[in-house]
Amino acid sequence: MAGMRSGRGRSGAPRGVTIRDLAAELGLSITTISRALGGYSDVGDQTRRRVTEAAERMGYRPNRNAQRLVTQRTFNIAWVQPDDELKFLDPHFVEVMSGVLRGARASNYDIVLTSHTPERELEVYDRYVKDRSVDGFILDLPRKDDPRIEYLVEAGMPFVVHGRASQPDRYGWVDIDNYGAFYRLARMLVANGHRGIAFINGSEQFHYARHRRQGVADAIADAGLPGETLSVYNTQHPLRPAGFDFTVQAMTNPAITAIIYSSILMAIEGLRAADAHPRSGLALATMDDELHYLDVDRVSDRLTFVRSSLSEGGLALIAELSRQCDDREEPRGTLVPVTFHVHPSLDRASLDAPLPAHRTGFIG
Repeated sequence: MAGMRSGRGRSGAPRGVTIRDLAAELGLSITTISRALGGYSDVGDQTRRRVTEAAERMGYRPNRNAQRLVTQRTFNIAWVQPDDELKFLDPHFVEVMSGVLRGARASNYDIVLTSHTPERELEVYDRYVKDRSVDGFILDLPRKDDPRIEYLVEAGMPFVVHGRASQPDRYGWVDIDNYGAFYRLARMLVANGHRGIAFINGSEQFHYARHRRQGVADAIADAGLPGETLSVYNTQHPLRPAGFDFTVQAMTNPAITAIIYSSILMAIEGLRAADAHPRSGLALATMDDELHYLDVDRVSDRLTFVRSSLSEGGLALIAELSRQCDDREEPRGTLVPVTFHVHPSLDRASLDAPLPAHRTGFIG
């Protein structure tokens, strides 16, 4: 009976289905089965379908050690994090990880998660490259002149960056249009009559934060408004406490009539501050990364959102690495789309207009 060939090993435990079992089931050679499962082009499409369908039906799982010997692959992906416990408590990181783990499971990869101290950052990458213990790397929170990117480009290792740093045509990346999204938010607020705008941002050592601030600043400049229209507040991780404190600080300026937040975590805390210091006509807008542990619906009638799922971004990271490692394709960038939810008090007409031709949307 098909799918019942696994039997039991000497210990009495169920024995896994092997390539030999598949070959006997289908009347094909072990070599043909192996090459069909390995994706080799000399196996016909019809045979490949027969083999993959039988493998799924019978519960075949490849022997990782055997695969590694044949392919010289580890099926491991390294994700190196700073030695900072706050990073592992950050809901943004957890959300990306959920997508990465789902993508890795579907693509038959394991994630090697490790940490480093700042002075040993490149040593960790160098060790993995030299001992060939991983097939590729995930990098997050890229920064200006990022040494990790330079090292891996020189080493010729597959990697993908969550975000973009300098010269993004040289490596694979997954990102949203941070510049364009925040340009549009600021332009819409200006079009609705706001002439005092506060921007509460993350740390500008990271490119995403620089892009967002520059998008807001350029939209205000393109409207012909003076520089003092914009007040910028930057914080480090964790982001949440800054939302309350900086909102209180911004609202000491009576000219501020709109606040843009770089994270929904800060925006929710900002709402508490706004409730404690009510101001008529105050417009609040934020990035919403669709953090699953937050019930955003309860505040959706008070905020304007630009939305994109970090979990879906994590899936896209694995898809890009799989292209490089499994399909041997050149690295490329993936721009994840965003959507806008606009507060009903705002006219959204200017939101959908394209960026001016002189605005490239990316800062190297």
